[in-house]
Amino acid sequence: MKKLLMTLVFVLMTALSLSAKCDWSTLKLQQWNERNYYKWYVSGQVLDDTCVNYMFMIYDFQTKKTDTVESYRGICEVQFNVKGKYKMYLKVWNKCEKCDTALYREVNIIQFPGANVIITPSVNNLSCKKYKFELNYIKGYPLKDTCMEYYLMFYKGPWMDTMSQKEWDGLTDYQIGMEYDFPDDDFLDYTETRLVDYTFKDTGRVLMIAQWWNKCVRQDTFMFRKLDICKSGRTSSVVTFTKPEPKLIAMYDMLGRPIKDIKEGVPYIEIYDNGERRKLIKY
Repeated sequence: MKKLLMTLVFVLMTALSLSAKCDWSTLKLQQWNERNYYKWYVSGQVLDDTCVNYMFMIYDFQTKKTDTVESYRGICEVQFNVKGKYKMYLKVWNKCEKCDTALYREVNIIQFPGANVIITPSVNNLSCKKYKFELNYIKGYPLKDTCMEYYLMFYKGPWMDTMSQKEWDGLTDYQIGMEYDFPDDDFLDYTETRLVDYTFKDTGRVLMIAQWWNKCVRQDTFMFRKLDICKSGRTSSVVTFTKPEPKLIAMYDMLGRPIKDIKEGVPYIEIYDNGERRKLIKY
């Protein structure tokens, strides 16, 4: 019995001494995100050891799947295109000392249930430029929540008043979001409160953007609305602002090497003929 106890103590001390050889105290993981685009950076003196290696992984709580994602010089970039809960794992190991550690960060691409804006124009024709706006509270958030911020932005371009009523009424959120550049010349004004009393200077058609911005997690949602101040009519022939869809001309991996096939969980870059670059990841 005494011999057995001594053997167990020896094995335990050996395991502790092996673990002690791996000092992970300098290991540092930094996170940055803007909306659904996330970037992680791992650093530390321990990474200078040629025996040490690491790997980034993403666990999707919705699909119950784990995917390995590529990194370059300690930087891992991921764009999440589906709302939900994820977990980023960073596994670091020392192949010579046979020890490892792991760090993780949770990611919540949040929903904005109940997001809506109530628009109340004045019923008096003499004050038809006056409007009241109310951006609804997001369901599930306390009324005194300090993370949520509310914005309204107004745009008025000359093409708006030249569209027929049918064209104007049929203008979809997708068209507005994808085809309109929101140029500075069209910008009218913006507000920063949830409840707004606003008086427009001119009559005519206006595009309004309502934004709910959660500054704590740096995510948001938008809503577009078409306004017709004092109910204007068409002033000339129909004009649209539709732009041709940009053409995909090349795809590259994160190291700048051209690729033809897209792999799940691996970030890549698309290049378009209008100079646009898109960082994407397929799930």
